[in-house]
Amino acid sequence: MKDLTKQEARLILPAVVDNEATDEERASFFDFIQSDSEIEKEYNDAHLIKKALSTANIRKKAPDHLKKVVLDTIEGLKMESEVDDEDVKSTVTPNQSATHSTKWLRYLSAAAAVLFISLVTLQLLDLSTGTATVDYDVIVENMAAEHFINSGGQLIEPHFSTSQPREAEAYLMEHFGLQITIPTITRAEFAGIVMAEFVDDFQTPLLEYSQQNIGETIYLFAFDMNQVDQHEKLFRLGEAADACIKSEDFFVAEINEYHVVFWLWENTWYRAISNHNGYDLAALVEPLNYSR
Repeated sequence: MKDLTKQEARLILPAVVDNEATDEERASFFDFIQSDSEIEKEYNDAHLIKKALSTANIRKKAPDHLKKVVLDTIEGLKMESEVDDEDVKSTVTPNQSATHSTKWLRYLSAAAAVLFISLVTLQLLDLSTGTATVDYDVIVENMAAEHFINSGGQLIEPHFSTSQPREAEAYLMEHFGLQITIPTITRAEFAGIVMAEFVDDFQTPLLEYSQQNIGETIYLFAFDMNQVDQHEKLFRLGEAADACIKSEDFFVAEINEYHVVFWLWENTWYRAISNHNGYDLAALVEPLNYSR
């Protein structure tokens, strides 16, 4: 994996956001932003813009003050151009007409950029303040896959680092009141807990496992069913919920080209994701008692 400079990280950021970067580039980028909060913020902002634009399905009328800002900016550019026209009026030649046209294109491009940025800013402000009419539910399984993809499948620095599952269980009970069983995964070492955010003001434990011998990481999200049932925007994948009744039951679904494995133990809904085939991953979870 290549160590990136800040400039290199910024250059490949758009490709990472658009899922067009290579695996090596993604790994290098996510490794870099762990120690660079500025590039991490730029990535999060770009990802938020893309998500906002892709989920918005309602055209919104821009408020009058926003229209005024955009129109005033365009008018200012036009006046600046007219001043330049007077300055060069007596000296311009036919050969310079192409240069003049290029300058006008630059002004128009700048105006378009102002308009675009203003509208995107409005969209993001609406989403963040809750005033947008765009409303959507969150399928927890889809978000689990998105967390894995966005982190490049790399080990995230845990909020609570331990290799002992019992210590992690005690931590979750003491700090969050969560009674969660942390599974044993064959040939994987438990690495700790990351409190992963799924929607505003809702976090759930991400249990991390490391397979250092093959350079793989396994993410295991654990949801308290009471919290999911009480949250108006969180929903389980219907097929998975129907299939997982007994403690040995599990369900494998393909989400964003990754296999996500689901199962239910007592009052905890688990979903595991890695680069493994889903059934191979299920076979590693010891209490599921599944053999490939």
